[in-house]
Amino acid sequence: MYFFFSGEGKTDTGTYDDQSGPLSVVADHIIAKHHHYSFLESERAVFIHRAELEQIKDSVEFKPQSRRAIRLPSQNVKPETRYHYDNARAFSLATKSAIERKEENDREFVAVLFRDSDSPDKEEWKNKRDSMLRGFHVGGIEKQGVAAVARPVSEAWWLSAIYRKENQAKDCRYLEKTSHGGGADHKLKIDLEKELGTTPTREVLNDMVRSRDIDYKLIDSESFLAFRRDFEVAVGLEHTHHTKTAP
Repeated sequence: MYFFFSGEGKTDTGTYDDQSGPLSVVADHIIAKHHHYSFLESERAVFIHRAELEQIKDSVEFKPQSRRAIRLPSQNVKPETRYHYDNARAFSLATKSAIERKEENDREFVAVLFRDSDSPDKEEWKNKRDSMLRGFHVGGIEKQGVAAVARPVSEAWWLSAIYRKENQAKDCRYLEKTSHGGGADHKLKIDLEKELGTTPTREVLNDMVRSRDIDYKLIDSESFLAFRRDFEVAVGLEHTHHTKTAP
């Protein structure tokens, strides 16, 4: 099985085959826990840069389908939900094209698309996530596509793991309701840097996931649990439904 990832940058899913990000390392840990197998070490991970998705969205292959009816009312589609829908469709095309070029008989794959919600609003997060799922459906990878939409940003996930390692009884779901600034000025990004005492680079976060200083099993953020549940189902771990509510 191959594992495709596409995110916003180095500090979420990663950008290249030799530069996995913390979320792809988390996914690798989930697989290793149940199957004692590392797709990262076995070179079964494929990272698709967001720039490639933008190129696909400008292609002739993509454009005709974008004129088809979308399940959302076309006149009321918000820009951010159209963005997530189109990215999921482009990612679908990219993964199907890549898997068809593989010479091996193994054509099974899972495709994880990450984006920050950039909003603490639960309804907005749900709309963006649902838009990704619609994009996967239209793109033909409904069963393989996994939406990873962090609310509001992925730093909420990492802080949840760090805080709950200190106190597993702590409820960190409040982190998803944090709103402050944008980009590098987001409060959670600043809080994570303060907590670590250093810049949370890809290497730093990866090392913390590998050492279990960031333990995915402790993350109680609803948006992370939605990703974890869908990923587990996509790889055939339907029995791990405890992730619907709590780790």
